[in-house]
Amino acid sequence: MGMSGTTSIAAAAPAWLVPLAGPRIDALELPPKPGGVTLGRHEACDVRLPADADKVSRQHARLSYHAGAWRLADLSSRWGTYLNGVKVQPGPELPLSEGDFIRITPWTFSFSTQGATRRGLRTSDDADQLQTMVRAVGPETGPPLAEDMLTLLLESAAAVHAALDEKALAELVLDAATRGTGLPNAALLRPLDAAGTVEVLAARRDPADEGSAIFSRSLLAAASNGVVVELSGPRDAGENVSSSIVQMKIDAALCVPLMLGQTVAAYLYLDTRSGRPSQRRLRPNAAAFCTALGRMASLALSNLKRIDMERRHATMESELSAAAAAQRWILPKRESLLCGFTITGESRPGAYVGGDFFDLIVLSDTKLAVALGDVTGHGIAASVLMTAAQGFLHAALQEHADAARAVTDLNRFVNPRRSDDKFVTAWVAVFDSEARTISYVDAGHGYALMLNPDGTTAMLAEGDGMPIGLFLDAEYKSVTKPLEPGGRALVISDGLVEQYGLVHRSDGSIGSEQFHIANVQRVMNETSQGADPVTALFDGVVKHAGTPHLQDDATAVLVRW
Repeated sequence: MGMSGTTSIAAAAPAWLVPLAGPRIDALELPPKPGGVTLGRHEACDVRLPADADKVSRQHARLSYHAGAWRLADLSSRWGTYLNGVKVQPGPELPLSEGDFIRITPWTFSFSTQGATRRGLRTSDDADQLQTMVRAVGPETGPPLAEDMLTLLLESAAAVHAALDEKALAELVLDAATRGTGLPNAALLRPLDAAGTVEVLAARRDPADEGSAIFSRSLLAAASNGVVVELSGPRDAGENVSSSIVQMKIDAALCVPLMLGQTVAAYLYLDTRSGRPSQRRLRPNAAAFCTALGRMASLALSNLKRIDMERRHATMESELSAAAAAQRWILPKRESLLCGFTITGESRPGAYVGGDFFDLIVLSDTKLAVALGDVTGHGIAASVLMTAAQGFLHAALQEHADAARAVTDLNRFVNPRRSDDKFVTAWVAVFDSEARTISYVDAGHGYALMLNPDGTTAMLAEGDGMPIGLFLDAEYKSVTKPLEPGGRALVISDGLVEQYGLVHRSDGSIGSEQFHIANVQRVMNETSQGADPVTALFDGVVKHAGTPHLQDDATAVLVRW
């Protein structure tokens, strides 16, 4: 389990969320840590966003590093987390790639593992010199598009939407843009921060232009508002255009934002850099042409991002499904007849793979060990600790058949290896059909019941055992009880008891309440003779929740004698 994982996390470099849009905020550093880095308004979050950001949830999102990659999860935030323009559904974590756009309203961030200042190309800071006319233009500007421009748009639309990747899309867009506008220089730029740093995704240059590529920060800043903008000298200035145009050798320029929802994902940047009085001007209605081209490119880019997100989801679901299958393989059969006891056990993970486990260990012809454990949290991290804990406990019980000693040894195994946010609660018992006794240890679990033949119920939660892993020197002791003929013992995880659902109250109101242990007792007592009590219990919880997708891992084990 955790030693190799802890080492890889400790050796990993931090990542950053670099702000692109929204209120001014510094880049957010994400130090790799076990359990991931939480973002939100709550003071307990690892990265705390401003408390007055009303569309940021108290616990909004988590970014975690494991298996050599960073991953993103939404923590059921009210306003949502968006990855590359697609809303992230709460649940499995999605792998992240360099340059991904993450939107947590009102901010848009660029994800980076290279640092906030170690990537990209700085644009020209021309704000002090800018005496040119930077103006927003729309499709209604100028006369209707000429027939040849309309034909070019139609041809480009088919090619753009058939592009198989972003590189092919970029080349097609640049080709159409230079032909449609008459501007010889074109580039597709990806924003990397709010200070004008960009990455050149693709570019075309005028063969006569011997200078290096320079991009106007003012033009990009204006286009960051989601509108097409044009840069040109005063109409009546002749050759005496502004100093910024002379210094950058630009006669005219256009900047078109490519949008992913509310996020500017790229800029189509076009200009002419003749270094002499311009002999090449913008074609009439070039801005309207670029507006239409930008919208087509935005739709095509959104489609490519959607396909990429679907692939990420498919990859993650495949990995989780494989892990879930392996996890089910190590669990006992649902129905068993062992050592004079009949056992029914079922575990349903809350997120493909779970942090719950149960186990049955035959100790002799008359002695059976039953264990149920619950690791804090759920998902892959919890499942790794769960698998390690189950394996260790199984081996310890087989070795000496002592529940208290086995739990004490497990605690010493888990404590130095667990992360700060992980521990294990467990209920471990040895049933003896010959002596008609049960000797159990409750390690902070609390959800075990003795169901007597007369219909009475008693909790099997005595002792002062604390959760496993918290203190290295913790010692656990067992409690022994008699087994009345015809009785039953039920042990469950908190995913059943603490499942929320809507209920109709006596005053006529509707509210959200947990299932509670009283409902567990009621279902067990009302289950008819010959029916499956475990199935009835899960059916009751699902009905209470209003959905088969429970919010946490849920496990129940019933022992009858």
